[in-house]
Amino acid sequence: MSSNLQLPLFRSVAFRLSLWYALLFAAGTALLLVMGYYMVEREFESKEHEIILSRLKEYATVYQAAGSEGLKQRVLRENKPGDEKAFYVNLVTPQITIPILVPDEWGGFVPERQVGVWRQMEINRIRKNEEKDFALAQVEMPNGAVLQVGRSINTRKALWAPFRRTALPAGLAVALVGLICGTVFAHRAMLPVRQIVDTAQRIISTGNLDARVPTRKYQDDLDEMVRLFNSMLDKNQELIKAMRDSMDNVAHDLRTPLTRLRGSAELALQEGPDSTAAMRDALADCVEESERLLSLLNTIMDIAEAESGTMPLHKETCDLCRLIREACEIYECVAEEKKITLKMELSDCCEAVVDANRMRQVFGNLLDNAIKYTPSGGTVTVLARKEGSLAVVEFCDTGMGIPVEEQPRIWERLYRGDKSRSQRGLGLGLSVVKAVVQAHHGQVTVESAPGKGARFKIALYAKNDDVLSASFAKT
Repeated sequence: MSSNLQLPLFRSVAFRLSLWYALLFAAGTALLLVMGYYMVEREFESKEHEIILSRLKEYATVYQAAGSEGLKQRVLRENKPGDEKAFYVNLVTPQITIPILVPDEWGGFVPERQVGVWRQMEINRIRKNEEKDFALAQVEMPNGAVLQVGRSINTRKALWAPFRRTALPAGLAVALVGLICGTVFAHRAMLPVRQIVDTAQRIISTGNLDARVPTRKYQDDLDEMVRLFNSMLDKNQELIKAMRDSMDNVAHDLRTPLTRLRGSAELALQEGPDSTAAMRDALADCVEESERLLSLLNTIMDIAEAESGTMPLHKETCDLCRLIREACEIYECVAEEKKITLKMELSDCCEAVVDANRMRQVFGNLLDNAIKYTPSGGTVTVLARKEGSLAVVEFCDTGMGIPVEEQPRIWERLYRGDKSRSQRGLGLGLSVVKAVVQAHHGQVTVESAPGKGARFKIALYAKNDDVLSASFAKT
């Protein structure tokens, strides 16, 4: 049972981060305490050394003025052998060593004459044990005698015990408080991540694509991740909805040609084995419907590639006026048959960075759409001009127009308005136009009203640098 309870705890990123931060904080605190301990120890020792050197100078002056007896009286008056802070005073003459005062702390230790080894007026350390050292300084007098003054230094003993009593519990308390506070703060900070996980699990378990991660008022990295995750869910929901709508439309539009294929085949089979002409007609119908199906599927694939950004584009600087003239030459006969006037109002040069073949497809679709929905005696006008860094192309007709409520939907795949149901077509022309134009980082819009015709406007960048600048501006 305990292992089952511990497993989710250690799987928590917040707890692991808090544990690591608590350990690092405890290690840093311990390092600071140790550094503080040694700094305080050095400061204490420095003070002790200053006192010893000061007392050495004082006793040297007394010795020069009053001799060894005067020095002894002064030392014994100021120090007691049993005192822990008593000074060790030793006088080494060329003839004899005179231990003026040896404190009990020194345990009878009397250093010998070290004139050639020990430096004058500097502290020399003699190790006694783990807790105490002897600090000794000496100076050579004018008469050849050496005066030694020392003291027992128990800094480690004085500092280590309080340090151990306070630092260790304080360090453990700091580590524990750091772990608890860090876990609380990390748990709160990781709330967006847990909400993302919960939302993803809810979507997977229920299939509800409307679920979203709650957003906060903060502007940190996790909030940005939440916003991007919600944007991704919105995009996925739109794509799935578009896919479902497309599948419904494809299934609806495929039903008719498939029914015709099957009907033609069944009719040919009923005619008998000798009716070659009927079979030929049936095969011709099957080929025609197959071409229509193939065209439908290829167009849907082109739209999907353009919308996903994977459509291969061979861009180069092209004169759009030339592409428009080529498209108008193709549809000129169709316009004449319907007695529609086809006009071109083109500037001298209207260049843009485009894929020429894809742009021919765009112009052809818009021109075919304009002629198809313009009644006999109407006019279709194609305009091309430069507007700053943009190349603008417009297709205007005097046809039936598009209702305002239908205008946002005309770009959807396989969508056909009620008034266009009587016209033959797949309902993919405008979807191809929008997908290809957006793949060129351009924009296509429509202005229309019922009975007043329609105006389709395409804006493309004239230079490749303009395309890059617009891309960076959007990001």
